[in-house]
Amino acid sequence: MMLVVGGKKVAVVLAVIVAAAAAVTVMAAAAADPSCCKYCSDGSKACGDSCISDSNTCHQPPGCACNGTAPPSPPSDPSYDHQTKTYHAQFKPLELSSADLTITPFFSPDHSVDTIVDFISKASKTLDIITPSFSSWSHCSSGSPCVGCKVSTCSGEKFPVFQAILNAAHRGVSIRIITNDFGDVTCEGKIAPFDFLSLNGVKVGMYTSTTFTHSKFMMRDGNAASISSVNWSRSSYMKNREAGANIEGKDMALVIDFLTAVYERDWEATRPYNVTNSYSASDMAIITNPAHRDFDIPSGPDRPYVSPKPKPIPINAPFKLWTSPDFSYKALMSDLQAVKHSFKLYIYQVTDDRLCDWLLDAHKRGVNITMLVSSEIYGSGDQQKASECFEKLQAKGLVIHRAWQFGFYMYNHQKFWIADGTRVSFSTGNWSPSDFPGGDGAYPPYGEPGWQSVNRDFNVRIDDPAVAKVFDDVIMGDWSNSTTWHPPHHHAGAVSMTNLFDTIEQLP
Repeated sequence: MMLVVGGKKVAVVLAVIVAAAAAVTVMAAAAADPSCCKYCSDGSKACGDSCISDSNTCHQPPGCACNGTAPPSPPSDPSYDHQTKTYHAQFKPLELSSADLTITPFFSPDHSVDTIVDFISKASKTLDIITPSFSSWSHCSSGSPCVGCKVSTCSGEKFPVFQAILNAAHRGVSIRIITNDFGDVTCEGKIAPFDFLSLNGVKVGMYTSTTFTHSKFMMRDGNAASISSVNWSRSSYMKNREAGANIEGKDMALVIDFLTAVYERDWEATRPYNVTNSYSASDMAIITNPAHRDFDIPSGPDRPYVSPKPKPIPINAPFKLWTSPDFSYKALMSDLQAVKHSFKLYIYQVTDDRLCDWLLDAHKRGVNITMLVSSEIYGSGDQQKASECFEKLQAKGLVIHRAWQFGFYMYNHQKFWIADGTRVSFSTGNWSPSDFPGGDGAYPPYGEPGWQSVNRDFNVRIDDPAVAKVFDDVIMGDWSNSTTWHPPHHHAGAVSMTNLFDTIEQLP
């Protein structure tokens, strides 16, 4: 079959079109259904009548649970929400007028694995981690109604970060991990990744401070930190575009003090992770084997632009660090309101009406805005909300581009922006109400008046041209391979021809 696309003849296998049509139909079927009694998002997905971790495989027939965002009234309590006490904002942003630091930016799918494994491998005393979830590269976190794999399979886990953490634990590093509780149960006779780590002395705590921890964060030996958008999944490391940086340097003590205060507050509120199975002596010998674990650093997918190998950049520049939800919206808006002439935004999604309106107002007052967004968004509710914002902006003449996809159903999941060419900010959170909630600083648990879905996130701003240029090179490198954004047409039984043609043009 031959199609003429943009004046070029493109050979297309009919199966590609059939698969694309089927995928669009599935996405349409996943749209928010007003008859649903439970809505799944933010790291979980529908499975029968309930929600399960996105890393798990569902074997249940469709039920009353749906993917997407529930209608605002009445809200439904997410399955991963274990907050029981009101959270009160207490961590004011850390602002340094001239920080003596070293910044090492890194990006998926190019250099996240090697950069983060190297960060862990340098730990000698302590390693504190926050990750929303753990998606095993060896399928040890999947399954329904329970999860897990054989001890030998988990011992050979293909996720390099897992093996790097085990090596650190075996050389005496004190390791703590804060993560969300998705209610996963380990199958009898099997083992899950957090079971394996716990039996090697790694302390795992289940997050309860707010609705959800959305942070992707590590802190090492009291002198280095890593903050990014990278989740612990194969797609996030090897297929998505992600962004972040390692932070070190002379003024790191102030940065560590801030991060430690937030971490200790959240750790104190965690519920301990419990290993529920017992293992034979032969299995325990495999689990606790202290021998150094070798692992491979895989290469990223073929792509038209590859970000350069990370290099440390010394700065003596203004530096700002803040956490969500504590004063996060106010801190973000104070930076945005200072934008004068140019603004570049490379973001997974904009689903916050307040931030969408800021973009529109900035465009109207003459700010030159470059905006690059993900081609696809997980969750039909978020996709619809982001599309509403983008359509509103385009209607007023703001050109938005869709980033080139590193894989057919992968995401441009990074969250960073550059103001006036010199101030770069990056975040673990999206431009969404749950990541920048605002409000009066009191966030009650579900069921109490004033409840809203609230995430824990970290945000960094650096006013340094050299650091900004690294991020700018990535957004412009990806921009050069992007296409104009158009509203998705994910109606049941209909194929979005814009998305299909863009995919066809990317075929080898």
